[in-house]
Amino acid sequence: MPSAFILAVDVGAGSLRAGLVDARGRVRAAAAVALTVDEPRPGFAEIDPERWWRALAAASVRVLRALPRGGRVAGVCICGLTRTQVLLDAKGRPLGPAIAFRDARAAAIARELGDVTAFDTKARLAWIERHQPARFARIAAVVEPREFLAGRLTGARSEAQVPWARVGEVREGALTGVPVFAGAMDTWACAVGAGAVLPGQAYDVAGTSEAVGLLTSRPVEAAGLVAKAWTERAHQIGGPTQAGADCARWCHDVFRVRGPLATAVERVGRGPLRSNAPIFLPYLAGERAPVWNSDVRGAFHGVGRASAPDDFLWSVLEGVAMAVRDILDHAQDGARTRATELRVAGGGARSEAWCRMKADVCGLPVVRSAEAETGLVGAAMAAVVGIGLVPGVAEAAAAMVSRVRRFEPRQARAQAFATRFAQYRQIKEAALALACLAYSPSPRERGVGRGEGPCLPQPT
Repeated sequence: MPSAFILAVDVGAGSLRAGLVDARGRVRAAAAVALTVDEPRPGFAEIDPERWWRALAAASVRVLRALPRGGRVAGVCICGLTRTQVLLDAKGRPLGPAIAFRDARAAAIARELGDVTAFDTKARLAWIERHQPARFARIAAVVEPREFLAGRLTGARSEAQVPWARVGEVREGALTGVPVFAGAMDTWACAVGAGAVLPGQAYDVAGTSEAVGLLTSRPVEAAGLVAKAWTERAHQIGGPTQAGADCARWCHDVFRVRGPLATAVERVGRGPLRSNAPIFLPYLAGERAPVWNSDVRGAFHGVGRASAPDDFLWSVLEGVAMAVRDILDHAQDGARTRATELRVAGGGARSEAWCRMKADVCGLPVVRSAEAETGLVGAAMAAVVGIGLVPGVAEAAAAMVSRVRRFEPRQARAQAFATRFAQYRQIKEAALALACLAYSPSPRERGVGRGEGPCLPQPT
């Protein structure tokens, strides 16, 4: 389709990005509209859904101006953040602000329920029922941001469909009649857009927080991880963390590390192996996979008088990489197979130093696409499959993800990191035990007789 393009959209909490993607996976034009998340009270994180709609309109107009003469938009696909609930009434109108992924207001109710976390839809709806009963009574549907936007475009619902399923057609405007495809969560789009489509591959979407998974040829289960269908011929086992670039930004600011953040990350990450540096547990805001505990907190272990700001930043980079390995190890044990490579995407993947460190920590080749906007590429791949230009996602990846950079693990460093990872696991277990002591649940809340409870978090 030399003259056909996909209008791909990646909707997030901090921005909405739109791009024109061609058949080779090149983003020919892109535009971003900044967004803000409101925090009206401690633990709350909300965003007005209408901001996403206005951002979609603004970004699309800017991108479509770059459509080449004779070019046409063959499809629209919206991917984006998940674990964010948009509440709709019977007419499809938002009932107030959406509850963003990091919102922790439902932590106490989640502990009462015993089988969910503060990030789970069930706990959040229970909170609304208790504290906002009039709003709760009007809820007709709960959708994710991408589903809300696709519904606005087409007048149809897109829940529970594969990413390449056709939802409907654009109802009005310059793109009237253009097919709209269901899309998927941002993790899927970013990882698939980076080429993670085949069993044996692993992925790490490195953003403010990280999302990690292992692809398998069959469904598997692993404690603390989420199993999902991935493509027509692959499944995944993995989950999202709370740790990522947010930890590096926090450390850079608090410890006043020299230089701009990106420069500091490269300088520190490229430096020598700091075997005596503190070990960092990156649970600054609780943790999702693999522990699903909103009460656990982070720690530096092994701090000494000689510890300097650069040491702390190095430890943070390592700690985030350790969190990635922690999920991969759980996934590989559950699948009884080993990953062949780690496909990386997201803003954190732009750091060569961090990519090299993750290769060393995980003991795997790290593969990064030359196209930075892998979320847009992944959304375009779903549309290309939906239109019928290729038979499946693997074939779309072969055609659209061809330029990559590979980082091989360095044996000596990999061995040293393996020793430090064993210590990381011990620190993690101690932190989880302390979180249970601080909470001090009652016997009923501990799940006596049920073998479960807040101190044994369950995946959602």
